[in-house]
Amino acid sequence: MKKIAIFALAILLVGNVVFASGSQETAKAPKALKVMLSEEPSSEDALLNTLKEWASETGNTLDVMVIPYEDQLTKFPLMARNKDLPDLIATTRLARLYPDEFADLSKNIDISIFEPMAVEIIVDSYATKKIANILPQQFTITNVFYNKDAFDRVGLSAPTVDDPWSFEELAANAKLLQEKGGVKYGMAMDSSRARYDNLMYANGGSMVEKRGESFAVTINSPQNIATLEEFVRWNNSFMPKAIWAGGTTDNPADYFKNGDVGIYFSGTWNYNSFYTQIKNINWGVMPSPVGSAGPSAILGGSGLAVPVNAKNKDLAVDFLKWFYTKENFQNYLNRDKGLSSLVGVTYSPADKQVAEDYKILQSEVAKVTKAFSVDESSLWRNYYDNEYRDAMRQAVNGDISPAKALNDFAALLSKKSSWPLKY
Repeated sequence: MKKIAIFALAILLVGNVVFASGSQETAKAPKALKVMLSEEPSSEDALLNTLKEWASETGNTLDVMVIPYEDQLTKFPLMARNKDLPDLIATTRLARLYPDEFADLSKNIDISIFEPMAVEIIVDSYATKKIANILPQQFTITNVFYNKDAFDRVGLSAPTVDDPWSFEELAANAKLLQEKGGVKYGMAMDSSRARYDNLMYANGGSMVEKRGESFAVTINSPQNIATLEEFVRWNNSFMPKAIWAGGTTDNPADYFKNGDVGIYFSGTWNYNSFYTQIKNINWGVMPSPVGSAGPSAILGGSGLAVPVNAKNKDLAVDFLKWFYTKENFQNYLNRDKGLSSLVGVTYSPADKQVAEDYKILQSEVAKVTKAFSVDESSLWRNYYDNEYRDAMRQAVNGDISPAKALNDFAALLSKKSSWPLKY
């Protein structure tokens, strides 16, 4: 009987070991992290390659879906309603528009590791509650690229950080480049309000102004109307008008890469693709021009968010904890060649020319205006957004005057927000 009891105990112990082993294997079984991106990533995409590195290191897999930025606004609510959500989203607006749908990541990530401006602009401004339901993926800023070959053809030297161009100099040189620099367009801008808004802020304008605990609408100020009038003249002279008039869906970045543009207003997020893709022209970075009220730059960038009802939200949080370590974020930054949102981590390129460009890009951070910060704090986009861009499109296309475009939009924003009109 004693032998039988010992044998039975041995079988029980072996069974327990097998059971425990099976449980551990199940716990370590690879999972698929479902990631939603806003554009088709290239083979050089920094975030995608960092995700692949994490997957390889942890043994998990990736399920990447691409939904364009504008489509996200309509498709995300349906996904949330059907509980068919990605685990991780790279976005700029969803966490602000649907804060209750996203996890408060400050419970998992120490927010003090981020640059304060990144937290102010990306975290707070994209959330209607004071929680961190989105974390900065990258600290980006608007900037200006230029075609060195075109500059050389007309004997033009690029402006410097200590001696930037005025808007008047910018316009005159853009005309010169178009006439004699061998380019089709002297200047081009992304069809984004942020590019135009830099002109507005540099000339002393703003969307709103602070009024106690509320705001007043100022988008139709005399400064803003004069700025839009000048912008319309630029489009009729030395810019590809169809971009801003809505006559094409072309990306002006392609124009620049092809050597068809002398000066290109865009953002630091394009630097990496330009560095790897442009082989036919010499190009560089120049400081932003200065308006009547001074310089202007706009900070932004996409963030990473985790839906609270995502199937593998814990896996997404695990990735974020891994991603925001200094070593892993440094590797991401080296791929991305952008500004850093993490304190104590900076991009340090070996290429001397890239290092010089990076100094200019970093100098743009100091140009962010108080007016931009106030506008962002108002969350005016919760009332209208595309309508503002449409108003400028109509003005550029010549359908209505710049004054009517801004006065009409100001009235719309005032009515929906209940903020009074200043003008």
